[in-house]
Amino acid sequence: MRHASLLAAIQFVAFVGVINAQTTFATITGSVTDPSGLAIPAAHITAVQAESGYKYEAQTNEAGVYTLPNLLAGTYRVTVNAAGFKDADVKDVELASRDVRRLDVTMQIGQVATTVEVSGGGATLVETETARISQTRTADDMERLPLNTRSLTSFLSLSPGVGTASTVTSTRRYAGSRRNESDISVDGVSTTASNGTQISPLTNYIESFSEARVDMANNTAENAPIGEVTVVSKSGTNELHGSAFDYYVTPMFRARDPFAPQRASGISHRPGGAIGGPVVLPHLYNGHNKTFFYFSYETSQGSITQQLLNPGVPLAPWRTGDFSALLPTTVIRIPPQASPSPAT
Repeated sequence: MRHASLLAAIQFVAFVGVINAQTTFATITGSVTDPSGLAIPAAHITAVQAESGYKYEAQTNEAGVYTLPNLLAGTYRVTVNAAGFKDADVKDVELASRDVRRLDVTMQIGQVATTVEVSGGGATLVETETARISQTRTADDMERLPLNTRSLTSFLSLSPGVGTASTVTSTRRYAGSRRNESDISVDGVSTTASNGTQISPLTNYIESFSEARVDMANNTAENAPIGEVTVVSKSGTNELHGSAFDYYVTPMFRARDPFAPQRASGISHRPGGAIGGPVVLPHLYNGHNKTFFYFSYETSQGSITQQLLNPGVPLAPWRTGDFSALLPTTVIRIPPQASPSPAT
């Protein structure tokens, strides 16, 4: 019995080991060639994230191809150097979560001490390695877009191909998908139930989001649904940053519902703030380029919002027991009186 349990445990571990988990990391891939188009093997590639200083390194193979996987979203500076060629320095390479960007570099013959600088922003705006239809909302987008709510689902509706589900308003349809054919994950952890509804309040803490990416139609194998929303949380950087806000809602800022006699009432405040930066302990530890922290706080308070109701009330004759206006088209039945309970 003991050997059977051990074998079952080994089989379970082996099964778990092949499960593909969701990821928020990006990838840079491409080739390094000389001016004539020939591959340059053993070229050294370094990618440095501007916000944190994290460094990633790779080397081209015999075909001159390289891959830098598991990259955090952000802005990168990619440097390529090889013996007998000038260094190539590609700046402003923008990566969103789950991006697979192709960056081909052509080296110039010359001294190693010479550097050729190239702007990589325009060269990587289109993701050519996959056939996904995607759109990324940055933290600035979610802060400045004129929406009347601080909910992720409202921002998703602004993306082409995303529509509101007919039965549950908090769910969305992606490229014509059904309610249960989508998923929302926060830092790689799913927050969606099997029927497409949200089971986590984390998707409404907009201040803690670095970006929210919508992929649909041709997702990668690690994401089975037609629609996949990837949310990436903010993290600290080498510079200390903070924010304070109050998301204020008042009838003066609202547009009147065309079917309502007046604007909806109710005043609400959603104060909050955030702070992040490197972990620095004077004379003990310097966390620049290594260790960071980030903290955010969001809350809500305010008065009850007015609800528009149109209930029916009895007519004046009905209140006195006169139902003659309903006869003879309507049958009026008087319920039997309940018999008195026996004395105890």
